Amino acid sequence: MIGNRDLVLDRTAPAYFALQLNHCGISACRAGYTYGFLMRPYHLVHFILKGTGTLWTKNQQYKLHAGQAFYIPAGSGGKYQASPENPWEYGWIGFYADAKSPLLEQLFCQRTVISISMSLQELEQLLLSIIAVSDHRLCKMDFAKTGALCYQESDYPGEQFSAITDFSQSMEAGSRLYHLFSRLLETQESAASPSIRNCNPAADAKAYLSACYSEPLKIKDVAVALHVHPNYLSTVFKKEYGQSPAAYLRAVRMEHSAMLLGISDSPVAAVANAVGYQNPFQFSSAFKKQFGVSPSVYRKQHKT
Repeated sequence: MIGNRDLVLDRTAPAYFALQLNHCGISACRAGYTYGFLMRPYHLVHFILKGTGTLWTKNQQYKLHAGQAFYIPAGSGGKYQASPENPWEYGWIGFYADAKSPLLEQLFCQRTVISISMSLQELEQLLLSIIAVSDHRLCKMDFAKTGALCYQESDYPGEQFSAITDFSQSMEAGSRLYHLFSRLLETQESAASPSIRNCNPAADAKAYLSACYSEPLKIKDVAVALHVHPNYLSTVFKKEYGQSPAAYLRAVRMEHSAMLLGISDSPVAAVANAVGYQNPFQFSSAFKKQFGVSPSVYRKQHKT
């Protein structure tokens, strides 16, 4: 007899370990090419294969280069720009996953940018293998020419997305997505982070609030979801992060509302609703308390 037994996955919370591909691609950007968006329902990871560029997200700026990856969580926005002198080529994966997924925690350790230990050649091959599920030109043309999957902008000019149209393709693309992340975890030093089986209600609550800030949440709702008493949750959260869950939720909402005001023309009431405030007057009061000015004045000062 031979076999094995999985002692890692927690079967009481299988959703934490589920990944679902939304889209995957590789692009060689022209000098100065800029792309930005507000909020997406899926997580987004970019892998820089060549060149340099700049990322702006969560009111932070990052200068990036080949061999790094950056992560934009679901519910967040961002903007990034290829360097005018040495424009980057990057691959990306958009995927759905639970906000408390141990994959995201182990790979990024609550950071926005990490350095990739895997060889960029292997990383590119794994990205192309996902794309090849629906774009058979990769297998037919590139493998025949080079003996390996490869991407050349001259061979695939412009935007050429191929759709995954049946369940078997979806399953195959999903399996290759899992393989890519398994190799990333295997090669990253962060794979040696603390056991994912450890129970940490404060961290769980933080992930819950970060993912669901746009909902009309109350702390007792979070406590119910985590099967703990609200008073206990508040105590452990404040001990872990130095502030109450309510204060953290308010800070997350203010951060996102400030970004929305700066990069969109949406009415203040719409911004309030997008960050979980059903009453725009309550939102304006909280915003002024946080930033010292009203949302409309803040927009005039920071509009980009």
